[in-house]
Amino acid sequence: METPEKTRVAVVFGGGSTEHAMSSVGAADLLDALDTDEFEIVPIGVTREGRWVLGAAAGSSPASTDLVPAGAAVTVVDARDGVARLGGVDVVFPVLQGVFGEEGTIQGLLEMADLPYVGSGVLAASVAMDHDFLRKLAVASGLPVAPYVVLRDSSDVAGADRERLGLPVVVRPARGAGGMTEITDWAELPAAVAAARAVDAKVVVAAAPAGRKVTVGVLDTSGQPESSVPGEIVDGRVTAPADLDRAVERRTRDLAVEAFVTLDCAGLAMVECTVTSGGDVLFDRIDTMPGFDPGAAFPVVWQASGVAYTTLITQLVKAAVRRGTGLH
Repeated sequence: METPEKTRVAVVFGGGSTEHAMSSVGAADLLDALDTDEFEIVPIGVTREGRWVLGAAAGSSPASTDLVPAGAAVTVVDARDGVARLGGVDVVFPVLQGVFGEEGTIQGLLEMADLPYVGSGVLAASVAMDHDFLRKLAVASGLPVAPYVVLRDSSDVAGADRERLGLPVVVRPARGAGGMTEITDWAELPAAVAAARAVDAKVVVAAAPAGRKVTVGVLDTSGQPESSVPGEIVDGRVTAPADLDRAVERRTRDLAVEAFVTLDCAGLAMVECTVTSGGDVLFDRIDTMPGFDPGAAFPVVWQASGVAYTTLITQLVKAAVRRGTGLH
């Protein structure tokens, strides 16, 4: 009997964002977890300058700009040649984090190349990365969202908006990572806006109600999104399952799926929300390509839900191949 041909999976990581190192570390764990009995793996690193490193070892030097381990047999090409090399693969797993990848750019590239890929399409990826349009869409769809205001030309929040928002507030760039500050006094606003504007000219100032930060994973490998048990975020780390009242847990899981469907996401996402002392659940953000190191939120909440790390990855790759590209 002939041996069935393996599915060729290109894992694309690194990129030009401030989250380059995080992407590379997550890719190293992902590459280790991919089932080599089913998949032929093609690692592709992208340097901070946009060069494509074919055959790069993801875990070798994740914080470097060249992604090339000493003595490794790799080829470094420009972006156009890198895309051309993707013609020999069946599916792409893009684990680029932040701008220049996660926000719809590589998704658009892969759609034009008619190459299936893991995760959401161009629109969902783009909207999820823009906290202005993300909130607009959430509000329009009836998701519970804390009050907010968007600063474009102004560096100040009007008096009426200050009353509406209250304190504390979170000041953050609408797009991109970093530059986020929580303030408890309006006198701190100019410095916080300046820090956010160092990342993005458009700034979002949102109310920060007291409460527990909870995150829920959404997985869609069969056309029916499913939610994980919630995890709680404390000091940047996620523990799961979160100790929540059953009714509150149900609300967080329903909200996660509703946000996923509202944005027309695909494959996977992490949804973060705030659970107030009164039991209200407020939508905060959605991440359409969460980190993939085993300690990251997405693997942690699904492990707590009974789905192993390797199983998650296998399901996502197979679902992407079935879904293909184009409108669905």
